[in-house]
Amino acid sequence: MEAKSIQLYQLAHNKLHLVEKDAMEFVNVIEETIEDRTKNFVTKEYLDVRLMELKLELLTKIAESEKNILRWMFTFWIGQLAVMVGFLYLFVKH
Repeated sequence: MEAKSIQLYQLAHNKLHLVEKDAMEFVNVIEETIEDRTKNFVTKEYLDVRLMELKLELLTKIAESEKNILRWMFTFWIGQLAVMVGFLYLFVKH
């Protein structure tokens, strides 16, 4: 048992006048309750890892968006160039 658990056991045994078995059970129930409540705490390390995952995901989506925008820009420019060449051809020919 840890020092805090021993102190809690002694308090339960002496102040609450519990027998040894009941004092041990009391301490065990309190420790289990504390473990259950602290089991789902979020640690700084977990937050750091999750934040890095989200940043990587965001950067990946931004890169994909930029790639799509560039593709559409070049498609538009090539279309504009083709239309201008067509108009110049028609203008020069007539």
